[in-house]
Amino acid sequence: MRYNTPYGAGKIFIRGVTVMAKHYAARGKPGPAARLRGLGLCLCALALLFSLTPPGKDFFNRACYELGFNDHRGSAGLLEIHIIDVGKADAILIRSGEKAALIDAGKPVSSDAVSDYLQRHNVSYLDFLIMSHPDSDHTGGMPGVLEELGAGMFVLAECFSGAEPGFEDLRGILEQKGIGTMSLAPGEGFTLGAAEFTAVGPAGSFEDPNNSSLVLRMDCAGFSALFCGDMEYEAEQALILSGRDIGVDLLKVGHHGSDTSSSLRFVYETSPKYAAVSTALDRNLLPKDEVLKRLEDSGAQIYRTDTDGAIVFLYDGEEVRVRLEKEELTSYETVDYRPF
Repeated sequence: MRYNTPYGAGKIFIRGVTVMAKHYAARGKPGPAARLRGLGLCLCALALLFSLTPPGKDFFNRACYELGFNDHRGSAGLLEIHIIDVGKADAILIRSGEKAALIDAGKPVSSDAVSDYLQRHNVSYLDFLIMSHPDSDHTGGMPGVLEELGAGMFVLAECFSGAEPGFEDLRGILEQKGIGTMSLAPGEGFTLGAAEFTAVGPAGSFEDPNNSSLVLRMDCAGFSALFCGDMEYEAEQALILSGRDIGVDLLKVGHHGSDTSSSLRFVYETSPKYAAVSTALDRNLLPKDEVLKRLEDSGAQIYRTDTDGAIVFLYDGEEVRVRLEKEELTSYETVDYRPF
């Protein structure tokens, strides 16, 4: 029998009271077992009634979420941003409603890991596959991801010529699968569920592929994010001078925390509440301490794939929540602030 309505919960409450009344009528004062049984039924009924109220629904949803029984993998809510752990590389899954996009896909060796991550989160098709720039630690995993999942549209910066080394395999798969291409100039964009994406960079012409990275601003019901690819100092300053709005809630830190990016002025202008760094331990020792210091001084809460594993930002229209893969694996509670 299901008690998922106020009427059903009321029946449980009445049953509990009836148990108590029967014992009073037949035997006088009920025994401990009968009292516990009746009390338990009454408490269950009250809990069910509470769960049907807006505060009750919120309480039980939060409880289930923290216990891992409701992580929304089956159906995305308003917005999810997943910074996938692919080492010192980029792969970012964004979901809104039934729509999904992937910004970059890590190195060639990350292809299976990215595909597996998407499928574990019930993403079987990408509405958009987005290339920030053609470096292999951003595009290397794309051919494998396209073979596994496919995509509706391939997105890149308008300044990208398509002649860059290492792009031939990806171009062949796009042509083979009949996937269209969307070239974005600053000011142009697209919609993903409730999220609006607008290209804000590159805000100029640059010889360096890193500075030519497609920079996307995302806005979703009062929450904003900036995805910078490997943009470095020169392009950061050009973007600031362009006058475009780059103040955001979440900054996907450029170039894996390198000190050639995230300049003091850029961090000040973006003024993020959250900063996510996709990196791993190697000879470059990223992220650099000076970059972390700038972010910390700006008041940003910093998350890193090398220490946190996959980082997931969940936004329901009112509140941002952060889930960290390595905390889940070690049964730690999600933290509001983590110093580094």
